[in-house]
Amino acid sequence: MNKGRVKKQATTRPKIEQYIPSIELKKIPPEKALAILKKAGYEIDQDQSEEIMAFLYIIVKLTLKEYFTSD
Repeated sequence: MNKGRVKKQATTRPKIEQYIPSIELKKIPPEKALAILKKAGYEIDQDQSEEIMAFLYIIVKLTLKEYFTSD
């Protein structure tokens, strides 16, 4: 028996996810996000638009957490 050793518990959420509240947001379909970004003058592909939208959702959730939770 190893006294003093603490077993690490497996986490199911990535490290960044622990800071993001589980607020459900209405998601924009990737095709619509791509069309909006292209209309704004960005020359990107589908994968890049999905990454941009994922980043924006993180920023929105963090902002909502900052202003609307009592943590």
